[in-house]
Amino acid sequence: MLRRFKVNSADKQDMDRMLARRTGAIATFVLAMVMAFSSVSCTFVQAQELANPVLETEGDAARRSASRGTCKSADVIVYGATPSGIAAAIQAARLKKTVILLEPTQHIGGMMAGGLSRTDAAPHRGVYGGIVTEFFDKATTTYQLTDPIRIYFEAKWAEQTFGTMLNASKVTVIRGQLISSVKLKNRAIQSLTTTSGRSFCGTSFIDASYEGDLMQRSGAKTIVGRESQAQYGEEDAGVVKLRLPPVGSRTNPTELVLDPYIVPGDPQSGLLPGLSPIGQQPIGSADKSVMAFNYRLCVTNTPGNKRPFTKPADYDPMRYEAHARFIAALNAQGQPISENYFVGADLTVKNKLDVNSNAYFSTDVWNIGYDYAVGNEAKRQEIRKSVRSFIQGLMWFAVSDPRVPQATRDYTAQYGYCADEYTDNDNFPYQLYVRQARRLVGQYVLTENDLKNKPNFLDSIGVGYAPLDQHGMIRTVQDGHIAEDNRYPFSVAPYQIPYRALLPNRSDVTNLLVSVAVSASHVAYTSIRMEPTYMVMGQAAGAAAALAPDGDVSKVSIAKLRSTLLKAGQVLKWDKSIRLKS
Repeated sequence: MLRRFKVNSADKQDMDRMLARRTGAIATFVLAMVMAFSSVSCTFVQAQELANPVLETEGDAARRSASRGTCKSADVIVYGATPSGIAAAIQAARLKKTVILLEPTQHIGGMMAGGLSRTDAAPHRGVYGGIVTEFFDKATTTYQLTDPIRIYFEAKWAEQTFGTMLNASKVTVIRGQLISSVKLKNRAIQSLTTTSGRSFCGTSFIDASYEGDLMQRSGAKTIVGRESQAQYGEEDAGVVKLRLPPVGSRTNPTELVLDPYIVPGDPQSGLLPGLSPIGQQPIGSADKSVMAFNYRLCVTNTPGNKRPFTKPADYDPMRYEAHARFIAALNAQGQPISENYFVGADLTVKNKLDVNSNAYFSTDVWNIGYDYAVGNEAKRQEIRKSVRSFIQGLMWFAVSDPRVPQATRDYTAQYGYCADEYTDNDNFPYQLYVRQARRLVGQYVLTENDLKNKPNFLDSIGVGYAPLDQHGMIRTVQDGHIAEDNRYPFSVAPYQIPYRALLPNRSDVTNLLVSVAVSASHVAYTSIRMEPTYMVMGQAAGAAAALAPDGDVSKVSIAKLRSTLLKAGQVLKWDKSIRLKS
Protein backbone atom coordinates (compact mmCIF):
# COMPACT_ATOMS: atom_id res chain seq x y z
CA MET A 1 0.00 0.00 0.00
CA LEU A 2 1.26 3.49 -0.82
CA ARG A 3 2.02 5.62 2.20
CA ARG A 4 0.74 9.16 2.58
CA PHE A 5 2.34 11.68 0.23
CA LYS A 6 3.61 14.91 1.67
CA VAL A 7 2.60 18.05 -0.16
CA ASN A 8 5.29 19.92 -2.08
CA SER A 9 5.15 23.71 -1.72
CA ALA A 10 5.50 24.19 -5.48
CA ASP A 11 2.18 22.39 -5.94
CA LYS A 12 0.13 24.11 -3.23
CA GLN A 13 -1.24 26.96 -5.31
CA ASP A 14 -2.11 24.60 -8.18
CA MET A 15 -3.98 22.34 -5.79
CA ASP A 16 -5.78 25.30 -4.19
CA ARG A 17 -7.01 26.56 -7.55
CA MET A 18 -8.06 23.12 -8.74
CA LEU A 19 -10.08 22.37 -5.65
CA ALA A 20 -11.62 25.82 -5.57
CA ARG A 21 -12.87 25.40 -9.12
CA ARG A 22 -14.30 21.98 -8.42
CA THR A 23 -15.79 22.24 -5.00
CA GLY A 24 -15.59 25.86 -3.94
CA ALA A 25 -14.75 27.21 -0.54
CA ILE A 26 -15.45 23.97 1.34
CA ALA A 27 -12.80 22.06 -0.60
CA THR A 28 -10.32 24.88 -0.11
CA PHE A 29 -10.96 24.74 3.63
CA VAL A 30 -10.41 20.96 3.61
CA LEU A 31 -7.14 21.37 1.74
CA ALA A 32 -5.97 23.93 4.25
CA MET A 33 -6.73 21.52 7.06
CA VAL A 34 -4.78 18.74 5.30
CA MET A 35 -1.79 21.02 4.86
CA ALA A 36 -1.91 21.98 8.48
CA PHE A 37 -1.03 18.39 9.30
CA SER A 38 1.54 17.93 6.50
CA SER A 39 5.11 19.19 6.47
CA VAL A 40 6.39 20.95 3.37
CA SER A 41 8.87 18.47 1.97
CA CYS A 42 9.50 15.85 -0.65
CA THR A 43 6.97 14.24 -2.95
CA PHE A 44 8.30 10.69 -2.82
CA VAL A 45 7.18 7.11 -2.42
CA GLN A 46 8.47 5.56 0.78
CA ALA A 47 11.66 3.52 0.32
CA GLN A 48 10.00 0.21 1.17
CA GLU A 49 7.68 0.57 -1.80
CA LEU A 50 10.18 1.76 -4.41
CA ALA A 51 10.27 -1.61 -6.13
CA ASN A 52 6.64 -1.21 -7.16
CA PRO A 53 5.92 2.52 -7.50
CA VAL A 54 2.42 3.77 -8.18
CA LEU A 55 2.55 6.24 -11.06
CA GLU A 56 -0.01 8.44 -12.65
CA THR A 57 -0.74 7.43 -16.25
CA GLU A 58 0.67 9.41 -19.15
CA GLY A 59 -2.85 10.48 -20.06
CA ASP A 60 -3.49 11.78 -16.55
CA ALA A 61 -0.18 13.62 -16.57
CA ALA A 62 -0.84 15.19 -19.94
CA ARG A 63 -4.29 16.39 -18.90
CA ARG A 64 -2.92 17.79 -15.67
CA SER A 65 -0.13 19.63 -17.48
CA ALA A 66 -2.55 21.01 -20.06
CA SER A 67 -4.94 22.19 -17.37
CA ARG A 68 -2.14 24.07 -15.67
CA GLY A 69 -0.62 25.60 -18.77
CA THR A 70 2.58 26.09 -16.79
CA CYS A 71 5.79 24.29 -15.90
CA LYS A 72 6.46 22.47 -12.69
CA SER A 73 9.38 24.48 -11.38
CA ALA A 74 12.45 24.00 -9.22
CA ASP A 75 15.82 25.63 -8.84
CA VAL A 76 17.56 22.56 -10.27
CA ILE A 77 16.17 19.98 -12.69
CA VAL A 78 18.12 16.71 -12.89
CA TYR A 79 17.37 14.33 -15.76
CA GLY A 80 18.17 10.70 -15.03
CA ALA A 81 17.92 9.00 -11.62
CA THR A 82 21.17 7.13 -12.18
CA PRO A 83 23.57 7.02 -9.22
CA SER A 84 25.15 10.15 -10.70
CA GLY A 85 21.80 11.93 -10.94
CA ILE A 86 20.91 10.87 -7.42
CA ALA A 87 24.20 12.26 -6.08
CA ALA A 88 23.63 15.50 -8.01
CA ALA A 89 20.10 15.92 -6.68
CA ILE A 90 21.10 15.23 -3.08
CA GLN A 91 24.02 17.66 -3.18
CA ALA A 92 21.96 20.48 -4.69
CA ALA A 93 19.21 19.89 -2.13
CA ARG A 94 21.70 19.97 0.72
CA LEU A 95 22.68 23.43 -0.51
CA LYS A 96 19.09 24.55 0.08
CA LYS A 97 17.92 24.40 -3.52
CA THR A 98 14.62 22.95 -4.63
CA VAL A 99 15.31 19.94 -6.84
CA ILE A 100 13.23 17.83 -9.21
CA LEU A 101 14.78 14.53 -10.26
CA LEU A 102 13.21 13.10 -13.41
CA GLU A 103 13.55 9.42 -14.27
CA PRO A 104 12.40 8.06 -17.66
CA THR A 105 11.59 4.61 -16.24
CA GLN A 106 9.70 3.52 -13.15
CA HIS A 107 12.84 2.64 -11.19
CA ILE A 108 15.68 4.69 -9.76
CA GLY A 109 19.32 3.71 -9.28
CA GLY A 110 20.49 2.98 -12.81
CA MET A 111 23.04 0.19 -13.08
CA MET A 112 23.75 -0.01 -9.35
CA ALA A 113 20.11 -0.97 -8.83
CA GLY A 114 20.05 -2.81 -12.14
CA GLY A 115 22.48 -5.66 -11.65
CA LEU A 116 25.89 -4.07 -11.20
CA SER A 117 26.19 -5.24 -7.62
CA ARG A 118 29.96 -5.77 -7.67
CA THR A 119 30.99 -2.13 -7.52
CA ASP A 120 34.10 -1.11 -9.43
CA ALA A 121 35.66 0.45 -6.33
CA ALA A 122 39.24 1.73 -6.34
CA PRO A 123 41.94 -0.40 -4.68
CA HIS A 124 43.33 2.79 -3.14
CA ARG A 125 42.35 4.68 -0.02
CA GLY A 126 41.40 8.31 -0.47
CA VAL A 127 39.91 8.15 -3.98
CA TYR A 128 36.26 8.58 -3.08
CA GLY A 129 34.50 10.69 -0.51
CA GLY A 130 31.20 12.46 -0.11
CA ILE A 131 28.01 10.79 -1.23
CA VAL A 132 29.83 7.83 -2.79
CA THR A 133 31.27 6.82 0.56
CA GLU A 134 27.93 7.46 2.29
CA PHE A 135 26.39 4.82 0.04
CA PHE A 136 29.36 2.47 0.40
CA ASP A 137 29.28 2.82 4.18
CA LYS A 138 25.60 1.89 4.21
CA ALA A 139 26.37 -1.24 2.16
CA THR A 140 29.30 -2.12 4.43
CA THR A 141 27.10 -1.84 7.51
CA THR A 142 24.11 -3.65 6.03
CA TYR A 143 26.06 -6.61 4.68
CA GLN A 144 28.88 -6.57 7.25
CA LEU A 145 31.52 -6.25 4.54
CA THR A 146 35.15 -6.45 5.60
CA ASP A 147 37.02 -5.77 2.35
CA PRO A 148 37.15 -2.01 1.57
CA ILE A 149 37.56 -2.57 -2.17
CA ARG A 150 34.80 -5.13 -2.54
CA ILE A 151 31.63 -3.16 -1.95
CA TYR A 152 28.85 -5.58 -2.86
CA PHE A 153 25.10 -5.36 -2.30
CA GLU A 154 21.73 -6.45 -3.65
CA ALA A 155 20.04 -4.55 -6.46
CA LYS A 156 16.78 -4.19 -4.55
CA TRP A 157 18.68 -2.84 -1.53
CA ALA A 158 20.44 -0.27 -3.72
CA GLU A 159 17.14 1.07 -5.07
CA GLN A 160 15.62 1.27 -1.62
CA THR A 161 18.72 2.92 -0.13
CA PHE A 162 18.96 5.52 -2.87
CA GLY A 163 15.28 6.25 -2.26
CA THR A 164 15.86 6.74 1.44
CA MET A 165 18.76 9.11 0.77
CA LEU A 166 16.68 11.18 -1.66
CA ASN A 167 13.75 11.29 0.72
CA ALA A 168 15.98 12.50 3.54
CA SER A 169 17.20 15.34 1.31
CA LYS A 170 13.67 16.38 0.31
CA VAL A 171 14.21 15.80 -3.40
CA THR A 172 11.08 15.55 -5.55
CA VAL A 173 11.38 12.40 -7.67
CA ILE A 174 9.08 11.92 -10.65
CA ARG A 175 9.25 8.68 -12.61
CA GLY A 176 8.02 7.84 -16.08
CA GLN A 177 9.34 11.10 -17.56
CA LEU A 178 11.12 10.42 -20.86
CA ILE A 179 12.44 13.59 -22.44
CA SER A 180 10.71 14.78 -25.59
CA SER A 181 11.89 18.34 -26.24
CA VAL A 182 13.76 21.28 -24.77
CA LYS A 183 12.93 24.98 -24.93
CA LEU A 184 15.82 27.46 -24.92
CA LYS A 185 16.10 31.23 -24.83
CA ASN A 186 19.40 33.03 -25.39
CA ARG A 187 21.22 29.67 -25.17
CA ALA A 188 19.74 28.92 -21.74
CA ILE A 189 17.34 26.04 -21.16
CA GLN A 190 13.96 27.34 -20.06
CA SER A 191 12.15 24.03 -19.79
CA LEU A 192 12.12 20.42 -20.84
CA THR A 193 8.99 18.56 -21.85
CA THR A 194 8.51 14.82 -21.52
CA THR A 195 6.49 12.32 -23.50
CA SER A 196 3.91 12.38 -20.70
CA GLY A 197 3.06 15.93 -21.75
CA ARG A 198 4.49 17.52 -18.61
CA SER A 199 6.95 20.41 -18.65
CA PHE A 200 9.60 21.25 -16.07
CA CYS A 201 11.24 24.64 -15.61
CA GLY A 202 14.42 25.39 -13.72
CA THR A 203 17.34 27.74 -13.33
CA SER A 204 20.01 25.06 -13.77
CA PHE A 205 19.76 21.67 -15.47
CA ILE A 206 21.84 18.50 -15.12
CA ASP A 207 21.95 15.65 -17.62
CA ALA A 208 22.75 12.51 -15.62
CA SER A 209 21.37 10.04 -18.15
CA TYR A 210 23.49 7.31 -19.69
CA GLU A 211 22.36 8.36 -23.17
CA GLY A 212 22.97 12.12 -22.91
CA ASP A 213 19.56 12.96 -24.35
CA LEU A 214 19.11 16.26 -22.52
CA MET A 215 22.45 17.63 -23.68
CA GLN A 216 21.77 16.52 -27.25
CA ARG A 217 18.36 18.18 -27.33
CA SER A 218 19.83 21.32 -25.78
CA GLY A 219 22.18 21.87 -28.71
CA ALA A 220 25.41 20.88 -26.98
CA LYS A 221 28.11 19.48 -29.24
CA THR A 222 28.35 15.70 -28.91
CA ILE A 223 30.10 12.72 -30.46
CA VAL A 224 29.30 9.03 -30.87
CA GLY A 225 32.15 6.62 -31.52
CA ARG A 226 35.92 6.76 -31.50
CA GLU A 227 38.25 9.62 -32.32
CA SER A 228 41.30 9.06 -34.50
CA GLN A 229 44.79 8.84 -33.02
CA ALA A 230 45.53 12.22 -34.59
CA GLN A 231 42.54 13.98 -32.99
CA TYR A 232 44.03 14.26 -29.50
CA GLY A 233 47.37 12.51 -29.97
CA GLU A 234 46.21 9.37 -28.15
CA GLU A 235 48.26 6.22 -28.65
CA ASP A 236 45.30 3.87 -28.20
CA ALA A 237 42.66 5.82 -30.09
CA GLY A 238 40.78 4.76 -33.17
CA VAL A 239 40.48 1.48 -35.00
CA VAL A 240 42.88 -1.28 -33.97
CA LYS A 241 44.28 -4.26 -35.86
CA LEU A 242 41.84 -7.14 -36.04
CA ARG A 243 42.70 -10.31 -34.16
CA LEU A 244 41.30 -13.81 -33.96
CA PRO A 245 39.46 -14.81 -30.77
CA PRO A 246 42.20 -15.20 -28.13
CA VAL A 247 42.30 -17.64 -25.23
CA GLY A 248 44.86 -18.23 -22.54
CA SER A 249 47.63 -15.82 -21.55
CA ARG A 250 47.42 -12.21 -22.68
CA THR A 251 51.15 -12.15 -23.36
CA ASN A 252 51.05 -15.35 -25.41
CA PRO A 253 47.42 -16.10 -26.30
CA THR A 254 46.18 -18.92 -28.46
CA GLU A 255 44.10 -17.60 -31.34
CA LEU A 256 41.16 -19.70 -32.47
CA VAL A 257 40.13 -20.04 -36.10
CA LEU A 258 36.32 -19.92 -36.32
CA ASP A 259 34.26 -20.09 -39.49
CA PRO A 260 31.97 -17.01 -39.74
CA TYR A 261 29.44 -18.34 -42.24
CA ILE A 262 26.03 -19.89 -41.58
CA VAL A 263 27.06 -22.80 -43.79
CA PRO A 264 30.72 -23.38 -42.95
CA GLY A 265 32.98 -22.46 -45.85
CA ASP A 266 30.16 -20.86 -47.86
CA PRO A 267 30.22 -17.04 -47.90
CA GLN A 268 27.03 -17.03 -49.97
CA SER A 269 25.12 -18.48 -47.00
CA GLY A 270 25.63 -15.25 -45.06
CA LEU A 271 27.32 -14.32 -41.81
CA LEU A 272 26.45 -15.76 -38.45
CA PRO A 273 24.23 -13.55 -36.25
CA GLY A 274 26.18 -10.87 -34.41
CA LEU A 275 28.88 -10.42 -37.04
CA SER A 276 29.44 -7.29 -39.12
CA PRO A 277 30.80 -7.44 -42.68
CA ILE A 278 32.87 -4.29 -42.14
CA GLY A 279 36.29 -6.00 -41.99
CA GLN A 280 39.57 -4.25 -41.24
CA GLN A 281 39.39 -0.46 -41.32
CA PRO A 282 42.41 1.88 -41.37
CA ILE A 283 44.28 1.47 -38.09
CA GLY A 284 44.07 4.57 -35.92
CA SER A 285 41.15 6.06 -37.84
CA ALA A 286 37.96 7.42 -36.30
CA ASP A 287 34.74 5.44 -36.57
CA LYS A 288 31.23 5.15 -35.14
CA SER A 289 31.85 2.03 -33.05
CA VAL A 290 30.55 1.85 -29.49
CA MET A 291 31.33 -0.69 -26.76
CA ALA A 292 29.21 -3.84 -26.42
CA PHE A 293 26.12 -3.74 -24.18
CA ASN A 294 24.56 -6.38 -21.94
CA TYR A 295 22.40 -6.85 -18.86
CA ARG A 296 24.04 -7.73 -15.54
CA LEU A 297 22.08 -10.77 -14.38
CA CYS A 298 21.43 -11.74 -10.79
CA VAL A 299 21.53 -15.53 -10.48
CA THR A 300 21.61 -17.85 -7.48
CA ASN A 301 21.59 -21.53 -6.58
CA THR A 302 19.75 -20.95 -3.30
CA PRO A 303 16.76 -23.29 -3.05
CA GLY A 304 13.54 -21.34 -2.80
CA ASN A 305 15.04 -18.23 -4.40
CA LYS A 306 16.00 -19.70 -7.76
CA ARG A 307 13.89 -19.42 -10.91
CA PRO A 308 15.21 -21.95 -13.43
CA PHE A 309 16.44 -20.81 -16.82
CA THR A 310 13.72 -21.57 -19.35
CA LYS A 311 13.46 -21.60 -23.12
CA PRO A 312 12.38 -18.20 -24.52
CA ALA A 313 9.44 -18.21 -26.91
CA ASP A 314 11.64 -16.74 -29.66
CA TYR A 315 14.64 -19.00 -29.02
CA ASP A 316 16.80 -19.45 -32.14
CA PRO A 317 19.81 -21.78 -31.82
CA MET A 318 21.52 -19.99 -34.72
CA ARG A 319 22.08 -16.96 -32.49
CA TYR A 320 24.51 -19.14 -30.49
CA GLU A 321 26.21 -20.95 -33.35
CA ALA A 322 29.38 -18.88 -32.87
CA HIS A 323 29.40 -19.91 -29.20
CA ALA A 324 29.12 -23.57 -30.19
CA ARG A 325 31.96 -23.27 -32.69
CA PHE A 326 34.10 -21.54 -30.07
CA ILE A 327 33.50 -24.42 -27.65
CA ALA A 328 34.33 -26.96 -30.36
CA ALA A 329 37.57 -25.15 -31.22
CA LEU A 330 38.58 -25.11 -27.55
CA ASN A 331 37.90 -28.82 -27.23
CA ALA A 332 39.89 -29.51 -30.39
CA GLN A 333 42.89 -27.81 -28.80
CA GLY A 334 42.49 -29.64 -25.54
CA GLN A 335 41.18 -26.56 -23.71
CA PRO A 336 37.71 -27.54 -22.46
CA ILE A 337 35.58 -24.75 -21.05
CA SER A 338 35.11 -24.44 -17.31
CA GLU A 339 31.96 -25.47 -15.49
CA ASN A 340 31.16 -21.84 -14.63
CA TYR A 341 31.82 -20.54 -18.15
CA PHE A 342 28.35 -19.01 -18.55
CA VAL A 343 27.48 -17.77 -15.06
CA GLY A 344 30.97 -16.97 -13.81
CA ALA A 345 32.06 -16.85 -10.20
CA ASP A 346 31.41 -13.21 -9.28
CA LEU A 347 29.75 -13.78 -5.92
CA THR A 348 28.21 -10.71 -4.30
CA VAL A 349 26.09 -11.13 -1.15
CA LYS A 350 23.46 -13.64 0.02
CA ASN A 351 24.75 -16.25 -2.42
CA LYS A 352 23.96 -14.15 -5.49
CA LEU A 353 26.16 -13.90 -8.58
CA ASP A 354 26.56 -10.79 -10.71
CA VAL A 355 26.77 -12.28 -14.21
CA ASN A 356 28.74 -10.04 -16.54
CA SER A 357 30.68 -10.76 -19.73
CA ASN A 358 32.57 -13.65 -18.18
CA ALA A 359 34.15 -15.09 -21.31
CA TYR A 360 34.93 -14.40 -24.95
CA PHE A 361 31.49 -15.34 -26.21
CA SER A 362 29.26 -14.15 -23.39
CA THR A 363 26.32 -11.93 -22.48
CA ASP A 364 27.87 -8.97 -24.32
CA VAL A 365 26.14 -8.02 -27.56
CA TRP A 366 28.42 -6.32 -30.08
CA ASN A 367 27.76 -3.98 -33.01
CA ILE A 368 24.58 -2.41 -31.59
CA GLY A 369 25.84 0.63 -29.65
CA TYR A 370 25.72 3.26 -32.37
CA ASP A 371 22.16 2.43 -33.37
CA TYR A 372 21.13 2.61 -29.72
CA ALA A 373 22.92 5.90 -29.08
CA VAL A 374 21.37 7.78 -32.00
CA GLY A 375 18.06 5.89 -32.12
CA ASN A 376 14.68 7.11 -30.99
CA GLU A 377 12.91 5.44 -28.07
CA ALA A 378 11.21 2.88 -30.30
CA LYS A 379 14.58 1.81 -31.71
CA ARG A 380 16.13 1.65 -28.27
CA GLN A 381 13.28 -0.43 -26.94
CA GLU A 382 13.73 -2.81 -29.85
CA ILE A 383 17.43 -3.15 -28.96
CA ARG A 384 16.68 -3.66 -25.26
CA LYS A 385 14.21 -6.39 -26.14
CA SER A 386 16.70 -8.05 -28.47
CA VAL A 387 19.52 -8.03 -25.91
CA ARG A 388 17.21 -9.41 -23.24
CA SER A 389 16.06 -12.16 -25.58
CA PHE A 390 19.65 -12.98 -26.52
CA ILE A 391 20.77 -13.33 -22.89
CA GLN A 392 17.77 -15.38 -21.85
CA GLY A 393 18.41 -17.61 -24.84
CA LEU A 394 22.09 -17.88 -23.95
CA MET A 395 21.21 -19.23 -20.52
CA TRP A 396 18.90 -21.79 -22.14
CA PHE A 397 21.63 -22.72 -24.62
CA ALA A 398 24.00 -23.22 -21.68
CA VAL A 399 21.73 -25.71 -19.91
CA SER A 400 20.23 -27.53 -22.90
CA ASP A 401 22.44 -27.61 -25.99
CA PRO A 402 24.31 -30.91 -26.39
CA ARG A 403 27.31 -29.06 -27.84
CA VAL A 404 27.91 -27.59 -24.38
CA PRO A 405 29.89 -30.08 -22.24
CA GLN A 406 27.69 -32.01 -19.84
CA ALA A 407 29.57 -30.78 -16.77
CA THR A 408 29.02 -27.16 -17.82
CA ARG A 409 25.34 -27.77 -18.52
CA ASP A 410 24.86 -29.43 -15.15
CA TYR A 411 26.67 -26.68 -13.28
CA THR A 412 24.74 -23.88 -15.02
CA ALA A 413 21.45 -25.67 -14.34
CA GLN A 414 22.14 -25.41 -10.61
CA TYR A 415 21.52 -21.67 -10.99
CA GLY A 416 18.55 -19.55 -11.94
CA TYR A 417 17.30 -15.98 -11.82
CA CYS A 418 17.07 -14.44 -8.35
CA ALA A 419 13.37 -14.67 -7.52
CA ASP A 420 13.50 -11.79 -5.03
CA GLU A 421 14.97 -9.29 -7.51
CA TYR A 422 13.15 -7.31 -10.23
CA THR A 423 9.88 -8.83 -9.10
CA ASP A 424 7.83 -6.69 -11.49
CA ASN A 425 10.04 -7.55 -14.48
CA ASP A 426 10.06 -11.36 -14.46
CA ASN A 427 13.25 -11.26 -12.35
CA PHE A 428 15.23 -9.68 -15.19
CA PRO A 429 17.23 -6.45 -14.68
CA TYR A 430 15.55 -3.17 -15.55
CA GLN A 431 18.60 -1.34 -16.86
CA LEU A 432 20.47 -2.13 -20.07
CA TYR A 433 24.19 -1.72 -19.44
CA VAL A 434 24.88 1.24 -21.74
CA ARG A 435 28.64 1.41 -21.35
CA GLN A 436 28.77 4.50 -23.54
CA ALA A 437 26.51 6.38 -25.91
CA ARG A 438 26.78 10.04 -26.83
CA ARG A 439 29.58 12.00 -25.19
CA LEU A 440 29.82 15.72 -24.67
CA VAL A 441 32.44 17.73 -26.56
CA GLY A 442 32.69 20.53 -24.05
CA GLN A 443 34.97 23.15 -22.59
CA TYR A 444 37.67 20.55 -21.89
CA VAL A 445 38.00 17.08 -23.39
CA LEU A 446 39.63 14.65 -20.98
CA THR A 447 41.94 12.29 -22.91
CA GLU A 448 44.06 9.20 -22.46
CA ASN A 449 47.06 11.49 -22.00
CA ASP A 450 45.41 13.21 -19.04
CA LEU A 451 44.75 9.86 -17.39
CA LYS A 452 48.33 8.74 -17.94
CA ASN A 453 50.17 11.99 -17.21
CA LYS A 454 47.86 13.24 -14.45
CA PRO A 455 48.06 17.02 -14.73
CA ASN A 456 47.11 19.03 -11.66
CA PHE A 457 43.85 20.67 -12.72
CA LEU A 458 43.16 23.93 -10.90
CA ASP A 459 39.44 23.26 -11.40
CA SER A 460 39.52 19.64 -10.22
CA ILE A 461 36.14 18.63 -8.80
CA GLY A 462 36.89 15.03 -8.00
CA VAL A 463 39.04 11.98 -8.59
CA GLY A 464 38.36 9.08 -10.91
CA TYR A 465 39.85 5.64 -11.00
CA ALA A 466 39.51 2.47 -13.07
CA PRO A 467 41.54 0.64 -15.69
CA LEU A 468 40.92 1.69 -19.27
CA ASP A 469 38.51 -1.19 -19.79
CA GLN A 470 37.13 -1.32 -23.30
CA HIS A 471 34.52 -3.95 -24.05
CA GLY A 472 34.09 -5.32 -27.55
CA MET A 473 33.95 -2.76 -30.36
CA ILE A 474 33.58 -4.70 -33.64
CA ARG A 475 33.10 -8.41 -34.29
CA THR A 476 33.62 -9.04 -37.98
CA VAL A 477 35.30 -11.20 -40.62
CA GLN A 478 38.86 -11.26 -41.93
CA ASP A 479 40.29 -13.78 -44.40
CA GLY A 480 37.31 -16.05 -43.92
CA HIS A 481 37.54 -16.16 -40.11
CA ILE A 482 35.80 -14.46 -37.18
CA ALA A 483 37.92 -11.51 -36.03
CA GLU A 484 37.50 -8.68 -33.55
CA ASP A 485 38.51 -5.07 -33.05
CA ASN A 486 39.21 -4.70 -29.35
CA ARG A 487 42.08 -4.15 -26.94
CA TYR A 488 42.99 -5.48 -23.54
CA PRO A 489 42.39 -3.21 -20.52
CA PHE A 490 45.34 -1.49 -18.92
CA SER A 491 45.71 0.30 -15.60
CA VAL A 492 46.22 3.91 -14.65
CA ALA A 493 46.48 5.47 -11.20
CA PRO A 494 43.73 7.77 -9.85
CA TYR A 495 43.40 11.03 -11.78
CA GLN A 496 41.75 14.42 -11.37
CA ILE A 497 38.60 15.41 -13.25
CA PRO A 498 38.34 19.09 -14.27
CA TYR A 499 35.09 20.98 -13.84
CA ARG A 500 35.23 22.05 -17.49
CA ALA A 501 34.70 18.42 -18.58
CA LEU A 502 31.14 18.75 -17.24
CA LEU A 503 30.39 21.92 -19.20
CA PRO A 504 29.10 22.37 -22.75
CA ASN A 505 30.60 25.28 -24.63
CA ARG A 506 28.88 28.55 -23.70
CA SER A 507 28.15 29.14 -27.37
CA ASP A 508 25.89 26.06 -27.21
CA VAL A 509 24.10 26.20 -23.85
CA THR A 510 24.83 28.13 -20.65
CA ASN A 511 22.87 26.51 -17.82
CA LEU A 512 23.51 22.80 -18.35
CA LEU A 513 25.91 20.43 -16.60
CA VAL A 514 26.61 16.86 -17.73
CA SER A 515 27.63 14.29 -15.12
CA VAL A 516 27.62 10.95 -16.98
CA ALA A 517 28.13 11.48 -20.72
CA VAL A 518 30.93 13.91 -19.93
CA SER A 519 33.45 15.56 -22.24
CA ALA A 520 36.04 12.83 -22.73
CA SER A 521 37.61 10.97 -25.60
CA HIS A 522 36.54 7.41 -26.24
CA VAL A 523 39.76 6.05 -24.74
CA ALA A 524 39.47 8.14 -21.57
CA TYR A 525 35.80 7.27 -21.24
CA THR A 526 36.63 3.55 -21.00
CA SER A 527 37.92 4.42 -17.50
CA ILE A 528 35.62 7.29 -16.54
CA ARG A 529 32.50 5.19 -17.19
CA MET A 530 32.46 3.56 -13.73
CA GLU A 531 29.50 4.24 -11.42
CA PRO A 532 31.52 5.58 -8.44
CA THR A 533 33.19 8.09 -10.78
CA TYR A 534 29.78 9.02 -12.18
CA MET A 535 28.66 9.71 -8.60
CA VAL A 536 31.71 11.88 -7.96
CA MET A 537 30.89 13.95 -11.04
CA GLY A 538 27.22 14.00 -10.10
CA GLN A 539 27.92 15.44 -6.67
CA ALA A 540 30.12 18.10 -8.26
CA ALA A 541 27.42 18.94 -10.81
CA GLY A 542 24.82 19.28 -8.05
CA ALA A 543 27.03 21.67 -6.11
CA ALA A 544 27.81 23.72 -9.21
CA ALA A 545 24.15 23.94 -10.20
CA ALA A 546 23.34 25.27 -6.73
CA LEU A 547 26.15 27.84 -6.88
CA ALA A 548 25.68 29.00 -10.48
CA PRO A 549 24.66 32.70 -10.62
CA ASP A 550 21.39 32.88 -12.54
CA GLY A 551 22.08 29.33 -13.65
CA ASP A 552 25.18 30.24 -15.66
CA VAL A 553 27.40 27.26 -14.91
CA SER A 554 30.47 28.85 -16.53
CA LYS A 555 30.36 31.67 -13.99
CA VAL A 556 30.60 29.44 -10.94
CA SER A 557 33.41 30.46 -8.62
CA ILE A 558 35.88 27.59 -8.80
CA ALA A 559 37.23 28.44 -5.36
CA LYS A 560 33.72 28.39 -3.89
CA LEU A 561 32.84 25.17 -5.71
CA ARG A 562 35.97 23.38 -4.52
CA SER A 563 35.56 24.55 -0.94
CA THR A 564 31.91 23.44 -0.99
CA LEU A 565 32.89 20.02 -2.28
CA LEU A 566 35.70 19.64 0.26
CA LYS A 567 33.27 20.52 3.02
CA ALA A 568 30.95 17.81 1.67
CA GLY A 569 33.74 15.24 1.84
CA GLN A 570 34.65 15.11 -1.84
CA VAL A 571 38.25 14.17 -2.69
CA LEU A 572 39.76 16.64 -5.16
CA LYS A 573 43.31 15.31 -5.32
CA TRP A 574 44.52 11.80 -4.63
CA ASP A 575 47.23 11.30 -2.03
CA LYS A 576 49.19 8.43 -3.53
CA SER A 577 50.99 7.77 -0.25
CA ILE A 578 47.79 6.23 1.15
CA ARG A 579 46.99 2.81 -0.29
CA LEU A 580 44.88 -0.17 0.56
CA LYS A 581 47.11 -2.56 -1.31
CA SER A 582 50.22 -2.33 -3.46
